[in-house]
Amino acid sequence: MDTLLDIRNLSLDFRTTRGRVKALRDISFPVRKGRIIGIVGESGSGKSTILWSIMGLLAGNAEVTGGEILFEDRNMLTLSESSRRAARGEEISVVFQDPMTSQIPVLTYARQMFDILYRRPNLSRAQKREAAIDMMRRVGIPDPEARVDQYPHQFSGGMRQRAGIAMALLTGPKLLLADEPTTALDVTMEAQIIHLLQGLQSEFGATIVVVSHNLGLIAELCDDVVVMYAGEVIEAGEVHDIFHHARHPYTRALLECDPARVEKVTRRLPVIPGDIPDLTRPRKGCIYSPRCQRAMPTCHDVDPPTAATAPGQFARCHLLEGPHADPTWPPPASVLTVGRGTEDLPPRPDPAGTPLLDVRDLNVRFRTMGPIRARLRGIDDPFVDAVLDVSLSVRPGETVGLVGESGSGKTTLGRTILNLLRSEAGTATFEGQDIRNMPESRFKPLRRDMAMMFQDPVGSLSPRKSVRALITEPLLIHGITGRDLDVEAERLADMVRLPKPFLTRYPHELSGGQARRVGVARALALNPKLIIADEPTAGLDVSVQGEILNLMAELQAEHGLSYLIITHNLPVIRHIADRLAIMYLGRIVEQGPTGAIFANPLHPYTQALVEGVPKPDPDRRRKHVSISGEVPSLLRRPPGCDFATRCPYVQDRCRVEKPPHFDAPAGRQHACLFPLTHN
Repeated sequence: MDTLLDIRNLSLDFRTTRGRVKALRDISFPVRKGRIIGIVGESGSGKSTILWSIMGLLAGNAEVTGGEILFEDRNMLTLSESSRRAARGEEISVVFQDPMTSQIPVLTYARQMFDILYRRPNLSRAQKREAAIDMMRRVGIPDPEARVDQYPHQFSGGMRQRAGIAMALLTGPKLLLADEPTTALDVTMEAQIIHLLQGLQSEFGATIVVVSHNLGLIAELCDDVVVMYAGEVIEAGEVHDIFHHARHPYTRALLECDPARVEKVTRRLPVIPGDIPDLTRPRKGCIYSPRCQRAMPTCHDVDPPTAATAPGQFARCHLLEGPHADPTWPPPASVLTVGRGTEDLPPRPDPAGTPLLDVRDLNVRFRTMGPIRARLRGIDDPFVDAVLDVSLSVRPGETVGLVGESGSGKTTLGRTILNLLRSEAGTATFEGQDIRNMPESRFKPLRRDMAMMFQDPVGSLSPRKSVRALITEPLLIHGITGRDLDVEAERLADMVRLPKPFLTRYPHELSGGQARRVGVARALALNPKLIIADEPTAGLDVSVQGEILNLMAELQAEHGLSYLIITHNLPVIRHIADRLAIMYLGRIVEQGPTGAIFANPLHPYTQALVEGVPKPDPDRRRKHVSISGEVPSLLRRPPGCDFATRCPYVQDRCRVEKPPHFDAPAGRQHACLFPLTHN
């Protein structure tokens, strides 16, 4: 096949106060025309750096020390700035990871798209507008004639990402770069974006490079895969070859750590021991050898040879080539190379126990406009119900998962339980005490027993405080005296297995997994009984996810903690939650034991979520999207069932009648007039 982009021996350093970070070392791989290639690896492996090298968008302290990037035989590294700018946007476009920060919030999409087409003087303003509308229609944005004049904040996360793809495709580029295009999206939106990119690739014949640490996304979307580790390409090949016959120990370990590939439900998830090495230090031998469970003495001293298996397919490992090659490697796919620990945790709590937290018919409303403006517009009820008639409980030592799409009210419910938001109606009791809308002076002592882990592990930490100050701050806030803060800081660091030298670091010096451990330590500082964890695995690699969740399970077993885990990561929640509550548009539409819900969902929305998880197997690519459309606006809640506008089984009665909560066998509940039956 013809090669559109050829990266040859690319090496790149970043100049920092700690020394030169060798971010990329001798990177080589081709990108073939009309193909979708995925670059996969843990955070810090250099995936995004490759994209910014192609685009010429590197930071000022970056220095290319060798190699070339050939795009249609033009070296992008030696082009003049004007020539690179001409290629950027016209021939090479990019879809950024966070559409909210990459799109201009004060300009409409029409204006932003007009600016993209500034090199087309032969097009009139009306023609540019028509081109923008047509492209928004192609990427599946409903009513594009009206929505093209809206601003980014008026779009949902999935629609903003679609708009970003539309803007990237507006000039008809030959190469499309996508940096973590689905990281912040729910499973249903993620599936829609995957099918959208596949359809656009077929329609336009585009060549796409996707950077991701989501193995399910790579398996469903890509034709070819490049596996990176600590700035090096360690394996490359076609997607079926990588996922079914991975040869490098790191690739095998990465695949085995994906919770979606772990068929048997286990309370301990597999992890890769250790961390990515410090790239400022000189290295010898295989870069992966300190973490490799099959490492030999020669791996630590001698660079690994390259074993080519087919044109464009290779892996770098002593087990595959050279005097130390092992004919038994790689083992069959059924043989695990990464340990999962032992099932030494105590049994699950008795579900008949007295609830630690009990919420009944809770309702949270937000005002949409002031009373004068509402009166002028003739609006009698200027409120939206963000949480509506929610009932759930958490028992001592139990883990309850709260699952749903973005905007379904999960975080609002968690914050209301912790008295950070006021509720309109209902009850919320903690250890039998009514805590709903309790005055802060009375609620503050209860905060010792109720803690929260926030969604953004770095953003929730003060950048001006060291880790030592951050994890002991709850003790100072609650006036707990008589303890040596340095001793407490070291105790908490040991509890979450954070090295003691990290106590002097600041949040910007931590990785995502390390920052998450600091958040866990802060939550545990006062020995709480309940922890509400908001997206505890968001943005983390599969191995780091396993580390954090295993840590939480061990702490639960040791201290009898209860967890309410807010997430949209279904493969993870399947392994750690005793019970699930599925939330849609502020209501809980189904709840019950985790295994039963995954095996036999009763509500169509639950079924759509379960089926919407990308499969980390290229042979099991889905032919359709499990659920289409957007979550309705709370300002225009459907008159009947909230899910009626998207439900594939909708009937006339569903459009006019709000379903109550029905009890089902085995401790299950659902809110569906026509629940699913399973033969």
